[in-house]
Amino acid sequence: MQRILSGSPKFIVAFLLVLSVWGCTKIDTTTLGSDLIPAVDNVHTFADTLLINGTQGIFNDTFTRVSYTDYHALGSITNDPVFGTTSSDLYLQLKPNYYPFYFGNAGDTINNVIAPVIGSNGTSFDSAVLCLSYKTFFGDTTAPQKLSVYQLDNGISNFKDSSYKLDFRPDQTAGETLIGSITMDPRRVRDYIFFKGSKKDSVTNQIRIKLDNSFLQSLIGPINRDTSFLTSMYRSDSLFKDKIKGFRIKAEGIGNGLFYVSLTDATTRLEVHYKKVRNNVIDTAYSSFYFSTGLTSSISSQATHMDRVRSGAEVSSPNPDALYIQTTPGTYANLSIPALSGFQNSIIHRAEIVVEQIPTFDALDKSMLPPAYLYLDLLNDTAVEYKFKPVYYDLNPSSTYLPDNHIYFLPTAGIDYTYFGGYLRQKTAGGGNARYYYTFNISRHVQHIVTNGINNYNFRLYAPVSLSYYGFNVAFRNLLADGRVKIGNGTNGAGYKMYMRIVYSKI
Repeated sequence: MQRILSGSPKFIVAFLLVLSVWGCTKIDTTTLGSDLIPAVDNVHTFADTLLINGTQGIFNDTFTRVSYTDYHALGSITNDPVFGTTSSDLYLQLKPNYYPFYFGNAGDTINNVIAPVIGSNGTSFDSAVLCLSYKTFFGDTTAPQKLSVYQLDNGISNFKDSSYKLDFRPDQTAGETLIGSITMDPRRVRDYIFFKGSKKDSVTNQIRIKLDNSFLQSLIGPINRDTSFLTSMYRSDSLFKDKIKGFRIKAEGIGNGLFYVSLTDATTRLEVHYKKVRNNVIDTAYSSFYFSTGLTSSISSQATHMDRVRSGAEVSSPNPDALYIQTTPGTYANLSIPALSGFQNSIIHRAEIVVEQIPTFDALDKSMLPPAYLYLDLLNDTAVEYKFKPVYYDLNPSSTYLPDNHIYFLPTAGIDYTYFGGYLRQKTAGGGNARYYYTFNISRHVQHIVTNGINNYNFRLYAPVSLSYYGFNVAFRNLLADGRVKIGNGTNGAGYKMYMRIVYSKI
């Protein structure tokens, strides 16, 4: 099973996919999807197909950081002969949302023993469960995933509130401790789970990993409301962080996909389940530690560590007729269109780059979907510091922006994807199989090349998570590592050629 669309950006993609299927025959006509473009009669209006030369690149990703508001990738891709393997681990800190903290409510009594031992009044602690709020999945949902939870070493000094790069690992001076693991079927993560001993509490869309009782014992030792409690880890945020630095959720190299989880959702938490007594009535309950966003305590620490291994995969020895685009941290293609430099002065009705997937029509294509969005920008070879800048004029024709300006380099109203393109589109290939493609409208940019003589820059085609210009990072619409696609180069002779279609009138 493939990527599960979830969240407003992907609903937009689904809507645009419907539009593109409805209008795919228009893309192949001389109108190129616009009723305002005159018919090509080869007297007044002409159409040409221009060659695109592509070369393969792989990002040396040294700048991508993951914010606590982002969806975090977790899991293993172990079977992708085209792009290689991926492993993504999650580091996070979960804390009480108030201090001094205590389990239960005022007036409750809980014996700090762990079931099956039961206190004299019938109360005890049952379990500790690490829970992650599940949002979506990329890859093969039929392949089980193994995830392990490690408690971080209390001596760690470099895991604090920050947005870390993807190669970050907290220093483990004394070593981390395994406290739980699970092998799970990704297809079952949406199932309802009813809590033990409760007729009312249940949850869905949650990854749940039961932790060892040894860890639970470290949590319940200082719970008594007496003098010792005043110096316990539950007295203040700083004391708690000294004792519980956080967790590593490790992908154990079993599975073929990535979960995406939200740290700030209330269903990401550390649950502690117990039986309590109040007014001689025994009841089951649980208390939770959450990811703090800074409202009631200091912001919790978090990081994603991701490894891509491409050696031995097709992308490491690319076919010259193909290009390989993998979402950040990923790959890119440099594109050049030499014929634009000598193109005669004309009225450009439409200039559009068409990018075609090279499909295999196998299970891999169905589970490893292309990126939701590709993006096209300009390579400025003569620049000393900032080598890339946005495409002129076409990102949003209704919003002013200045690609050479270090502040106003992107449209204030955002990118108009329905005009500029770059979103995933689909059409039916032979045998009823789905075939994906992308288009980019750069008509105004090309008009200024042929009329005003602006430089015919090379393009960079990639699937970013964020856009980086002039020292600023601006969020883009893809999720981290969500998507990969093999596309035709301009030299592809098997029907998947990348090309520019240009409709113009001579002056």
